[in-house]
Amino acid sequence: MDIAFHIGAHGTDDDLLLNCLRHNAGLLARKGVIVPAGEVYRPIMRDAIRKLQGAEAEPDEEESLLELVLKGMSGKRLVMSSENFICIPQRVFDEGVFYNKMGHKSVWLRNVFPEQRVSFFLAIRNPAAFIPELYLRRRQGSFEDFLDPINMQTVEWSRVIATLADAVPDCAITVWCAEDAPLIWPEVMSALAGLENASELERTDVHLRSIMKPEGLRKLKEYIERHPEIAVSQRRWATISFLDKYAKDSAMEDSYDLPGWTQDRIESLTEAYEADMEIIADLPGVTMIQP
Repeated sequence: MDIAFHIGAHGTDDDLLLNCLRHNAGLLARKGVIVPAGEVYRPIMRDAIRKLQGAEAEPDEEESLLELVLKGMSGKRLVMSSENFICIPQRVFDEGVFYNKMGHKSVWLRNVFPEQRVSFFLAIRNPAAFIPELYLRRRQGSFEDFLDPINMQTVEWSRVIATLADAVPDCAITVWCAEDAPLIWPEVMSALAGLENASELERTDVHLRSIMKPEGLRKLKEYIERHPEIAVSQRRWATISFLDKYAKDSAMEDSYDLPGWTQDRIESLTEAYEADMEIIADLPGVTMIQP
């Protein structure tokens, strides 16, 4: 069986991807893709990881775990998603290192199903927005104290993803930027589900609904319906064109009023993030979904 783990990152999804696929659960099940509810598999996975502590599950353990998760369903692909598979938000900067647990915890996760084909999926986000969002999720202490142990020069997603690739070399890795989600959401959904395209899936426009005026979304859908054979690149071009005209006011910007989070720092982190994306796109064994 193919097992697809969507591992976050924090502040990029809030279970939206899982919910969109769950909305299509009936269609996906007919295609052999099982997407259980989070409340079904998360406690099972948490207990299994704690018990195994990185050791490979024995064949009978693996079979039992799959039976618990699948609950009588059968298929060729199992999709599980949780931003806490690697760590909880409070541990993202353990010892001041960005996702310090990525290396060993990804191995622990992979070894729950050692006989299955496993792949990892990860959304990343501009540190200029990711860091304050992470602090707001923690709601603990002052922002200055939160920032104190963090070396901004080492907050690089390329290091995190390279660590993941080194830790689980037999696993395919797919990455995308959360900022690009409105343009690439159909491809993200189909990639996690293991489908060639998203033409039959519903809720592929969920991000656009939040940032585009209803009139613009209606006209975009009408345009796509009139061009059923439209290529992915052409659909994205059309989406950008309609967004230019019909984007909701202030819908495209993140804004955080926190002490010390200056425009200079935001611009510096954003520039580094853009350079980091180019490194990620060239990492061996990593597929990056881009507009």
